[in-house]
Amino acid sequence: MSDNLSNVRSLRVSRGITQKELAEKSNINIRQIQKYESGEYDTGKMMLRNAITLADALECDVRELL
Repeated sequence: MSDNLSNVRSLRVSRGITQKELAEKSNINIRQIQKYESGEYDTGKMMLRNAITLADALECDVRELL
């Protein structure tokens, strides 16, 4: 797993929220979040809309995810 991929999980855990809560907050399917966290999906290739909504939900800069 690359550092970028683990950033989603690290940021989520540091915010004290579950994958389910992040999914609800970002309106992104929980399975997709799991795939970003596991490295199955490359965060560097995620759609801009998803990157922005995840960053908003995690209260971070979108560059931290990419």
